[in-house]
Amino acid sequence: MLIGIDPVAEAKVTFISRTVVQGRALIPGADREVMIGRRLADKLGVRLGEKIVVMAQAANGELGTAAYGVGGIFSTESASFDGAFAFVTLPAAQSLLALGSRVSTINVRLEDRAHVSAAVALLRARIGGTDVTLIPWQELLPQLEDMVRLLRVVSSIILAVLLLVITTSVINTVFMAVTERTREFGVMLALGTSPAALRRMVVYESIALLLIASAVGYGAGIALVLYLGHAGMDLSSFFAGYSAIPGLTGIVYPRIFGATVVPPGIALLIAGVLVSLYPAAKAARLDPVQAIRHV
Repeated sequence: MLIGIDPVAEAKVTFISRTVVQGRALIPGADREVMIGRRLADKLGVRLGEKIVVMAQAANGELGTAAYGVGGIFSTESASFDGAFAFVTLPAAQSLLALGSRVSTINVRLEDRAHVSAAVALLRARIGGTDVTLIPWQELLPQLEDMVRLLRVVSSIILAVLLLVITTSVINTVFMAVTERTREFGVMLALGTSPAALRRMVVYESIALLLIASAVGYGAGIALVLYLGHAGMDLSSFFAGYSAIPGLTGIVYPRIFGATVVPPGIALLIAGVLVSLYPAAKAARLDPVQAIRHV
């Protein structure tokens, strides 16, 4: 399948230009070049710099013919995609198919996947009654939607397990701190510190510990995601069963979304405060005399 693209706009919507392994990606004005998948190049027996002839029925019913030099070869790790797709510039495709200034497809990419439904509803309201067909990605790739749902369930389970492990670590840490500082707490109680004040102090220290740990963890995590978002993560072995889905590759470029970062942090902070209440209450109930004698 030969697709005409605007190289500058395409780079903002897809990652195809970053998968070029030989030659270069398409650039504006390169109307005699074609960027072809590695598997398709192998099927056709062409190499970088060689020419391929394309014939297609134009919009006016005539047979359109054009020759393009292979300027770039890409590899996305998707067998179906690399073996079936090639790209030329939009003016080259419009000339081949006698389309003039018309286009057949416009791809829209949103910053947040959660806004897809609202965007689809808005676009349908504006273009309703025309001959334009609007297809959201869920209808275009139902297999991918199933995989995304599965990943959401798995992510929720992993997050729940991590939350349990972290809260257990917090309560153990606070308990150890209370045990090690038993004499200190006994002296404070003997000097007139109220149990309520002691209880608040333990809780505040737990909150401070959580905030510091969260700041370090979020900082390291954001830095890692920003790096991997540019370099990509090779998860080809996990996507082997989905290679038949067009465009789905094993190279993942993670991104940061507030909806996936903020709620876990808030949940962790609340859980940490709640689990610190029991050790704090235990510290507040200490007998000053016995606490001072504690070794």
